[in-house]
Amino acid sequence: MDAARQISAVLFVLLLLGAALWALRREGGPLRSLGRRTAPDQAPALQVMGRITLTPQHSVHIVRAGAREWVVATHPQGCTVIGGGDTTGAAA
Repeated sequence: MDAARQISAVLFVLLLLGAALWALRREGGPLRSLGRRTAPDQAPALQVMGRITLTPQHSVHIVRAGAREWVVATHPQGCTVIGGGDTTGAAA
């Protein structure tokens, strides 16, 4: 009787996990609205416009936030802002 109780408890937990996964993955799940800070028709607040990989651990990114763009270098110690400016054609 003890083994049947343990097996039913494990199956119940797996059923709960499956139901939670289904609820989180379906369209309009309970946590979908928490990550959305902009309206669906607006561009995201932060965009990666381009990326060049220099080595497996070093790369250069162009990042846009609103009307500004930055050139950011990433490396094992972190990241460094190389330059920045407006997107109206100003050189970085």
